[in-house]
Amino acid sequence: MNDNTLEHRLKILINNFNNKNFSHTITLAKQLLKIAPKQEAYLQNLIGLSYKGLDNLEEAEKIFVKIIDQYPGNVAAKNNYSMVLKAKNEVDEAEKILEKTIEQQPNYLNAINNLANIKMDRKKYKEAISLYEKAIQLNNKIPIVHYNLAVCLISIRNPKKALKHAYIINNIDPTFTFADKLINEFTDYSKDENKHLEILEKKLNINDLEIDRKIALYFSLGKAYEDQKKYSLSFKYYKLANITKKNTINFDFSEENKLFENISSLFKEENIKKTINEQSILSEKKIIFICGMPRSGTTLVEQIISSHKEVQSLGETDYLFQLIEKNFDLNNSNKFKDKILELLKNDKLKIYLDYLRCLPVLETKKIGFTDKSLLNFQIIGLIKIFFPNSKIIVLKRNFENNLLSIYKNDLTSKRLGWTYSEKEIRIFYNIFLQYMGLWKNVKQDMFMEVEYEKITSDPKLTTKQILKFCDLEWDENCLKYYKVNKSAIDTASANQANRPIYKDSVNKFENYRKFFEG
Repeated sequence: MNDNTLEHRLKILINNFNNKNFSHTITLAKQLLKIAPKQEAYLQNLIGLSYKGLDNLEEAEKIFVKIIDQYPGNVAAKNNYSMVLKAKNEVDEAEKILEKTIEQQPNYLNAINNLANIKMDRKKYKEAISLYEKAIQLNNKIPIVHYNLAVCLISIRNPKKALKHAYIINNIDPTFTFADKLINEFTDYSKDENKHLEILEKKLNINDLEIDRKIALYFSLGKAYEDQKKYSLSFKYYKLANITKKNTINFDFSEENKLFENISSLFKEENIKKTINEQSILSEKKIIFICGMPRSGTTLVEQIISSHKEVQSLGETDYLFQLIEKNFDLNNSNKFKDKILELLKNDKLKIYLDYLRCLPVLETKKIGFTDKSLLNFQIIGLIKIFFPNSKIIVLKRNFENNLLSIYKNDLTSKRLGWTYSEKEIRIFYNIFLQYMGLWKNVKQDMFMEVEYEKITSDPKLTTKQILKFCDLEWDENCLKYYKVNKSAIDTASANQANRPIYKDSVNKFENYRKFFEG
């Protein structure tokens, strides 16, 4: 094969990979392996990445281990392997591999960026920022590094510096619309001094804009027109964003239904119910789990409680659900029950101790901490078995306003793949209500249900009730959370967390009612 033919076929291969045609990428790469053996390491890396793109992590891992074994100096394979391990929740090992890869090649940008991402995920923000800044010193023209740094800065409540990086990205690569989404979150388009809406509108004319970037652009336009009260235009782009995103994912409710069926079956067993009342494990720290539907006010309540002088915020961790999935076969109700009974008999502290090992360093002076992991409402019974003296707060919001808020946001978690369709949001909300009914039937006082509307209408009274439920003394700081709380926060809620409680989100659905099917 001559060089021109090989170059042409490699371009076709890369185009397929970039367009997420992963199965075809694997086929083309395997064909090229037979006629271009000198490209083996490169092609095998692409095959491994394609398997990862298909969520076939086991096959991806085999590919990268093989490359590393054959080509010990191939840092790309080591970097890619670390990302597979991260996807498998083997984060400690992923972090070690990246650190060793950087020792091997100190200026390897991909590894530096990925290690910084792990540090950020683990809430080691100073270390993450240092790594991002190192990467930018090596090459200040890479949009994703500026973007990751901006997200990190927003998490630690430094939006001003974050937006500088977002605007830098706009100059480097105008098609990188994720940067516009960050700008969008902190822009009031009823004023729009920087005329950012004009920039967004012009980007609609960019040819061959990648799908993910179109989605970010559409969500941004939806919010911009909403600020200007142009609700018809706003909904047009929200709908376009959701339809486009929905076409890129394949969410299957059968797993959610099976999970509810198995958990419900488990807690119909009298011996399992009894364990909730009999457990006497005392945690050294007061653990407050905050959960509920996305966009239901969980961040607001978490910010209020963690502003208390004796409480630390962990933010959104998902640690506990990951441990439950790792330790139990959630798809088999009998194995599920047997494993719980086995742990309670032989190793009842395992889940509790494993959970503590997941946590970042806790402040010794604080008596408690909050864990805001949305979908923990599905495992409330398990929480009360393994964390019996924990406090659980479930947020509930007027469904229509909750629906709208979900529909307006790109919630990227795989477990939230139902959030891009009005119909599927309604289906999941019914599952949420089924869980609430289940737990109330198992034991009435397992959790406190807090209505978002009551927080906004009478914040002081509701805050007092929440603190009383958590066995915490009154602290005025809880009403000043937007001033005193310095804990890290997820990007989607960052702007709201820096504002006092506001009521303008309570009846927003009325502006869009005619556009929804109902």
